[in-house]
Amino acid sequence: MSLSFIGTVACVCAEGRSETSQPLPNAPSAAWMWGTLIIGVCAVAAIAISGVWRSSRFVAMRWKLSAGQSLLMFLVLQVVGAVGAGVGTRLAPPQSQDAPVSIEGTLWMIGTASMFQIIAVLMFLMRPDSAAHSWSRPKSALIGAVALAAAWFPLQALGIAVGSLQMALGGPAVPLEGHSTLQMLAETPLHLREWLLIGGVVIVAPALEEIMFRGALLGALRRGGFDPWSGILLCALIFALLHIPALVGGAVAPGLAILFALGVVLGWCVARTGSLAASITAHMLFNALNILQSMD
Repeated sequence: MSLSFIGTVACVCAEGRSETSQPLPNAPSAAWMWGTLIIGVCAVAAIAISGVWRSSRFVAMRWKLSAGQSLLMFLVLQVVGAVGAGVGTRLAPPQSQDAPVSIEGTLWMIGTASMFQIIAVLMFLMRPDSAAHSWSRPKSALIGAVALAAAWFPLQALGIAVGSLQMALGGPAVPLEGHSTLQMLAETPLHLREWLLIGGVVIVAPALEEIMFRGALLGALRRGGFDPWSGILLCALIFALLHIPALVGGAVAPGLAILFALGVVLGWCVARTGSLAASITAHMLFNALNILQSMD
């Protein structure tokens, strides 16, 4: 997740606190910030008026596992992901003290963690699924793309608002890049290893995270008796909290707000279509757009 769009907040608030503050390089303009806020508020109002958020429009979820099996799958994926990341760290080339986290190290961590998680997913989901009322995958994917497009400016506006409040209250400056992986990509020329990492961030990570969160975790909550919106909100909260280690310094508060809201959007995608294809598509587009934004 990139927080480039919050960079203007850091500039504006810092200028109000110190006459010697310098604008952050490559930060968006103040006009972009206010335009984003206005568009975001209008988009939220349009979504509220449309009624697409009503649970009466939700459909049965395409998910084969019971509540207990789903919870077990979520916990297993968390454990094997951590083990895989640890193995990748051990296998990665030695890193300098000046750069404790490198592109190579991140590639090894993501690659091994993903491999371990894919094996676990296949073990849980070998049987064909059954969902009488879920939408087709192509239609669900299209809904996911439209949902992300509608939520993009509200998500940015939320990040700007939280970052602005943080700075106004004397908190730390918001970095231009709020995610450690995107920070590395923004600072490194693009070669084969960087493109491999981008592929992992845009394709592999969203697919696995959606199976883990909107599949296993949300499936466990829904089959455990939670109503649709309670399950979506709790799943989004856990999704945001588990991303804290990847957030950079002053980006923790804005990042948590954006990730929680993103989790709500992704949960809605699954509840509305009954298919993970919707949330996977939306998540992939979110990561892709943030990578493009971080490389401006």
